[in-house]
Amino acid sequence: METIFDYAPTPDELRYLADTDAAAYRASVSPDEALVGLAMLFAMRDDGARSDAYIREISDDDLRFEFLYNDLISPSEEAKRSSVSEIKSKAA
Repeated sequence: METIFDYAPTPDELRYLADTDAAAYRASVSPDEALVGLAMLFAMRDDGARSDAYIREISDDDLRFEFLYNDLISPSEEAKRSSVSEIKSKAA
């Protein structure tokens, strides 16, 4: 399985992506998680086309959606949504 370690990630990139132990990473990462890592790596390297290609390969639709759109919801909006959900669940 292809992972970020096939592309010689720098220590700075690994700070955001994974532990520095390549063997441990490869042993614990799922194929879709590896694709997310690859998409992030190439996005960090300003290679949007390659990043998009890895995103399209993610088989889990929910994971792909979360990866693509997670940053579109501001933290304050997310907090509001959580508060509303808690209120609704307590009322039920």
